[in-house]
Parts: sequence; structure tokens; C-alpha cells
Amino acid sequence: MNILAILPKTYGGCGFYRLYQPLNHMAKNYDVKVTFTSTFMRTETTSYTDDDLLDFDLIIWHKTLFDMSDIRRAKDLGISTIVDFDDHWVTGREHTFYKQYFKEGAPAKLHKLLLAADYVTCTTEDLADEIYKVNENVEVLPNAIDTGYDGWKVDRIKEDVFVFGYLGGPCHTRDVSLLREIPEATHEHFRLFGYDGSDISKHYASILSAGGNFSMYKPANIWNYPQFYNHMDVSLVPLEGNKFNSMKSELKLIEAGAFSKAVIVSKVAPYTNIIRHGKNCLAAETKHDWINYIKTLSKNHNIALDLGAQLKEDTKKYDISVVNENRYKFYEDVCKKHNTNSSDKLSRVVNVN
Repeated sequence: MNILAILPKTYGGCGFYRLYQPLNHMAKNYDVKVTFTSTFMRTETTSYTDDDLLDFDLIIWHKTLFDMSDIRRAKDLGISTIVDFDDHWVTGREHTFYKQYFKEGAPAKLHKLLLAADYVTCTTEDLADEIYKVNENVEVLPNAIDTGYDGWKVDRIKEDVFVFGYLGGPCHTRDVSLLREIPEATHEHFRLFGYDGSDISKHYASILSAGGNFSMYKPANIWNYPQFYNHMDVSLVPLEGNKFNSMKSELKLIEAGAFSKAVIVSKVAPYTNIIRHGKNCLAAETKHDWINYIKTLSKNHNIALDLGAQLKEDTKKYDISVVNENRYKFYEDVCKKHNTNSSDKLSRVVNVN
């Protein structure tokens, strides 16, 4: 099987977990050749010819990096086209970047992409149900964790303080706001990871530092940021309940589980796919819950350890070896349905531009 994967040169979380890591793992463990690129350019000055493209059985696009003319060209050549979505294509008004996305016409462009692609892969059944309304050829391939590199070395850095950490991207201003007044009410040590001096980071810091016991770490690259989990005892995972958020993935719990971390998490989808309150997490529904659960774990470190151990067990199904078994079968089925050329070239990874 010969795959061309179109994804950004700089891997964000979506490209890294959804395409780079799983396809890299497949190239090393299956009879699969993978070429990573960000355009239909073969080099800086030459583009892929039709004959070049016909060497590929599948072309897979990251949802944020596509050209409709490229997709139409691949389809005209009879090559199977797949796009990957990690969340809903329409943001709600509550989303941090709602105005920007609509100004850029992103929802309409992504809707056209769903219509154009032969197949769509996504993170959860809930998101698949939404995509099915537009494109019935949808397959759920959960986010998967590859623990086989240094970024996933599990070794809690010993400290005198018990740390409640928050690790999240710039789209969570309303979610982090759910923690407002909680540091003042608990006086525990809160730590913000990924502080970059932006207005959003300052917003996060203003909330988490209000209780006085606060520290923060600067950003790390996608390969190393998981090490932040070794600098916390409990991961805080606030998420506002709304349609857009419910279509996101369970990644923050999957990551925490890989590090055996206790989590206090909002009791909303998509986390309800995993959480079992009192077994593998503490699931908060009110501000009182957040305060109570933080105080509980601060006084009972063994409970935190037990919750983290169970979360690790409950998230083993998201290991990349497990998920990639289904991924490989899905790709095989796509190739058989389309009668595309089955490459007999040696399995390896090729990085282009």
C-alpha cells in the first residue's frame, strides 16, 4: 500500500496525533509506504505529475491543508481520497475564534471538502454521526498514543508541592473560565503549561494565579510537551458543555492516562465516553464540585494515584498499536473497493518539502 499524506510542515496536535504518528507507525510495522508532504509539489520547483500520483493508492488530507483542485485531480485519476477531521466544521458563537473562522469562510470550505472526499476519518462516534449527514463514507479512528519516543517517558519530577496542572491550547478561554474563583477557594498550587505571553495565556494565568500559589512553564514543541505531565500530580480538564465541544476528542484524558495522572474533568461529552466518576476520574458538574474535588485530592494523594492508575487501564485501547489495526484494515478495504494500484515497494517513510 502506497500513501501520500498532506499535512502541515509544523505539526500541531491534530496533524501529529491524527496523521503523522499513526502513519509513521504503520510505515514501520505494516507493508505500507508513506510519503509526507504539505502540497502537490514533489520538490521546491517541480510538482507531482499524473504518473507520479498514480503510484499512490491513497491520498490523505489534513482538514486544514487542502486544495479542492488537487482533490478533484486525484479523483479524476481514480485515486482514493480521504480527509481527516478532529472536530466539527462549524464553530458555535461561544468559540474563541468564531468571528475569524466565519470571516475566512472556513465552515463553508470544510463542508465542501466533506462533500468532495471519497472517505472521511474522524475521532468519535458523535462526530461521525454529524459527518454522516454530509458524507456517508465515514470511519472512526480515535486519537492514539505512541509511547515509543522520549516525549512519553513517564517519570514524575519530585517536588515538595502537590500540583494541579492545566495544559491546553488557545481555543479554551471559556473552558478555563470555569475555574474562576477556584484557586482562591482552595489555596492549592496551580500550574499553567504553555504560557507564551499572548492575551489568551495571560487570561489563563490570571485565573489560575488568583489564589497566590502559582507557577507556569513556557511552551514546548509537539514532540516534548507530553513531559509537562511529569510536572503535575492532577490534570485539570475543564470543558464547557456545547455542541462544538461535544464533537471534540478525548485526547486530554488519553494523554493523562498514558502518564497515570488523576484528572478532575467536566462531566460533558466527549469525556463521558471514558469517565467513570470515582473510578478513573472525578467528574465535576458545578463550581462546588471543582472546589471539593481539588481539596479531596490535595488531602488524599493515594486517591489521586488510584484514579490515575485506573485511567491508564481504561485508556489502553487508545494505544497506537490497537488503533492502527483498525486503521490498516480500513485503508485495505478502501483500496479494494477502488481497485487502485497496490504498491509492492518496500515499507518506509519519505519526507518531502
